[in-house]
Amino acid sequence: MKTLQMIFATDFGKSYQFNLTNPKEQLTSEEVRDVMESIVAGNYIESTSGRPVAVKEAKVVERIETPLFKL
Repeated sequence: MKTLQMIFATDFGKSYQFNLTNPKEQLTSEEVRDVMESIVAGNYIESTSGRPVAVKEAKVVERIETPLFKL
């Protein structure tokens, strides 16, 4: 399973991570940066870590699971 992790700096001096599962395969860094900048500009998110005020980092994380058994 793939997850897009978008990480922002907040007004509390902390980091806020927003995750999206199964992002589209052809996603470009420019598209992700544009969306992240829109989130910052729109003040759409408020969390216990604060409001996102700057784009920090984005990455796609792929997790591979290998079942050993199921009861």
